[in-house]
Amino acid sequence: MPFLAGSLVQRGLDAYAQADHENTTYQVPRWGILMIGFTAMVFLFISAMINYTFGRLVPTLIMIESPDAFLFEPLSTIDPDAALDGNDAAADSKVVGKPITSSFRRTIKHLQSKGGFRACFRGFSVSAVYTFLASSIATPISALPFIPRCVGPVVASVALATLSMTWTHIVISDPNPKPWYRRLAPLRSWKKIAAPAAALAVAEQLAVFVPTALGRLYGFQDLPLTAPVMSGREKGMLAPKAFSIFVIGLVLACLLVLPAEVILTRVQASLLDDAEETIIPFDRTFGGKVEPEIVGGSGVIGMLEAWKTFEWGSRLRLLKAYGKVLAMQFAVAVFFTLIFAAQIYLVVGKDLAKLFPDNGNNGKETEI
Repeated sequence: MPFLAGSLVQRGLDAYAQADHENTTYQVPRWGILMIGFTAMVFLFISAMINYTFGRLVPTLIMIESPDAFLFEPLSTIDPDAALDGNDAAADSKVVGKPITSSFRRTIKHLQSKGGFRACFRGFSVSAVYTFLASSIATPISALPFIPRCVGPVVASVALATLSMTWTHIVISDPNPKPWYRRLAPLRSWKKIAAPAAALAVAEQLAVFVPTALGRLYGFQDLPLTAPVMSGREKGMLAPKAFSIFVIGLVLACLLVLPAEVILTRVQASLLDDAEETIIPFDRTFGGKVEPEIVGGSGVIGMLEAWKTFEWGSRLRLLKAYGKVLAMQFAVAVFFTLIFAAQIYLVVGKDLAKLFPDNGNNGKETEI
């Protein structure tokens, strides 16, 4: 893979290097291409891990962990024989209860105890198949005339609702030797999750459509043409307008997308087969809100109850987790930007200008 990335990088750089600048051609050394290509692969891997492991897998576990079913660990300072005495020492034998998802480090450690490093990417194959199929469904629908572009993703999400539930079940359950395609959720469960799947898809489209429409209302799509003729006051309003778009998008994500995602995940989790054990504490009855089908119940949590039973402590942990993911993505982007800049300077050095032609000036200074 580093050699493939290196080949792609070299093609791009050679396009500049072959430009005639003062009748010279600069050749980027192969070792530099390989170094930058390898760094690009490391960057892509770290970004993928942040987006998938910390941005999807860990939040899913937070959404279903039951706050009243924590795993307890005895304090290391407690004498295990003290409980046999009928004195006050037994009363001091307390346990420490923390949610497994209380921190990234604790969650990742727990995942690795279940399946090693690969457990941090559990369900990845299902996710990749889902992404491919969703794109295959949404793209042709969105390309149809008189069909809004937002319709395609909604249709794809609803059509693939059982595949999405399969991913959730694989993520939250104990390791299983069966391949993922042998663990597909039954099609008869589709009608139970179609509504929350549609609600999440619509919420995601609204969170994108509203800020985009506001940006068009502000005229940001014509900014490259209008910026040179703008007055000072108009230019000064660009930052507040951009900030308002960001705030509205953030509010929609918190008030629409986040609850809809929690609801769908918890509804999917309520349909987990009784034979499957979860990797974290999970109350399948949701505090008695779900009655099994064997006793005449629906066997699934309602959408409203799915959100109501999601405790405030878990909601705060989920918000903190997403905030940490954004911070991690920003830090990684800045770090690797500096690394790439340093590597390019190390490879090219003072010949950096030779990579960029001067648009026909042929190396001559422009006369004033």
